[in-house]
Amino acid sequence: MNEKNGYVELRNINKSYGDFQASRDINISISRGKLAALLGPSGSGKTTILRMIAGLEHPDSGQILIDGKVVNDVPGSERGIGFVFQSYALFRYMTVFENIAFGLRVKKVPEERIRDKVDELLRLIGCEGLEKRYPSQLSGGQRQRVAFARALAPDPQILLLDEPFAAIDAKVRLELRTWLREMISRIGITSIFVTHDQDEAIEVADEIIVTNRGRVEQAGTPTELYARPATPFVARFIGNSVPVANYGSFRFFEDAGEDSLGIVRPEFISIFKKGESVQFAKSAEEGTVEDIIFRGSSLEIRVRIHGNVLSALRSFNDPEIRVGEKVDVFLHRMFIIRGDEVYPALNQSLRTESVFL
Repeated sequence: MNEKNGYVELRNINKSYGDFQASRDINISISRGKLAALLGPSGSGKTTILRMIAGLEHPDSGQILIDGKVVNDVPGSERGIGFVFQSYALFRYMTVFENIAFGLRVKKVPEERIRDKVDELLRLIGCEGLEKRYPSQLSGGQRQRVAFARALAPDPQILLLDEPFAAIDAKVRLELRTWLREMISRIGITSIFVTHDQDEAIEVADEIIVTNRGRVEQAGTPTELYARPATPFVARFIGNSVPVANYGSFRFFEDAGEDSLGIVRPEFISIFKKGESVQFAKSAEEGTVEDIIFRGSSLEIRVRIHGNVLSALRSFNDPEIRVGEKVDVFLHRMFIIRGDEVYPALNQSLRTESVFL
């Protein structure tokens, strides 16, 4: 993702608001046609980056390049950018048709071309037949689709989206994630969206840029970030990670020293009912089930072991486990944080590394 000559590049960008530094030496590169996510906790600087690309904010130092050209002094309206806001920002007293046509009318596009373009976009977003409705007559998902169409109408080179699914209920949000990925892939527009939801970023984005305290912690594909976190923050932030200080208490793991910490995720753990015939039974340790949480397609089993409460997922088809029950726990692997270093540690009882993430 950090290859030179990306379609959108930020080079050594710094931005402060008074004493608060929102961006610190930001260097990112996004390839043409990719869907990239700016992912991080609130206040990490991701929205500031988006707004600087859009021309809504100006960096104190550094360069912003689009298609190889420095655009620091180019007005946002001339950067070829479409912007989708979290709150939709549709005009309440305009119909769906007029909302989508707004940017085209500003550019004084001929009326016949406007109608053709709006009809094309209505088909693209799956909202044919809704052109005469007003925003108040649409569902949240439909309003967001119309917001996408309005941003796309002037044929921008880049689409920017600021937490585009935040105001939508959970079920519709899942549907829109799939729709957005398919739509971006179909039209091939370079797109960047801000989110604090890592599941959203992992599911939707081709590339993820993780921000923290104004810095870029790591950039790469979802698989790269998930499997090979480059910094302690990414190791803790990505996945349902639990820090374990006394990780050396687990069998077949060595303690790396006082300044080290283990990071464990649910997919690193297997929990078995006593007596289950399983591959790792001889290497497992005993734990006590503290809670069982229904997760829809599976059960999350929370188990106390060596003073830690760890989670693992278990299928409905497996033998039933109850709260308070003694179970066998096998920890396949973990990440070890030592200073600024992060590295994977495999259970030494395993002879091969054929362990699924």
